[in-house]
Amino acid sequence: DLTGEIPAALGNLSNLVWLDLSSNRLTGSIPAALGNLFNLESLWLSDNQLTGSIPTELGRLSNLQTLRLNHNQLTDRIPTELGNLRNLTELILAGNQLSGCIPSALRDVSHNDLSRLGLLFCARTLYLPIIHR
Repeated sequence: DLTGEIPAALGNLSNLVWLDLSSNRLTGSIPAALGNLFNLESLWLSDNQLTGSIPTELGRLSNLQTLRLNHNQLTDRIPTELGNLRNLTELILAGNQLSGCIPSALRDVSHNDLSRLGLLFCARTLYLPIIHR
């Protein structure tokens, strides 16, 4: 039954490995300071009332294995920086109002709900030379 915003000071807990704040009544945005939790392996913020975009700073969490942000009110695009999470095995994002495309680097996350987002994977940009005649 936690309420209010997620304190940015949680980003100072450098030895934190698991953060589960799911199924509460948390509001506000996800603090960018959570991107400082370099030892974090699991981040569960699902089933709250979080708003705003997914912070690009979460892409710095190189040890992150599970990321659950489902059933909030998150908007905007899925940051391409999440594609840097090479250890990510679970990514759950459904139940938000995300837009744009899914970064192609997330295609290989073994347990995900990306198909339920109704978004397409980002196509690689194809550069063709312009031929003048």
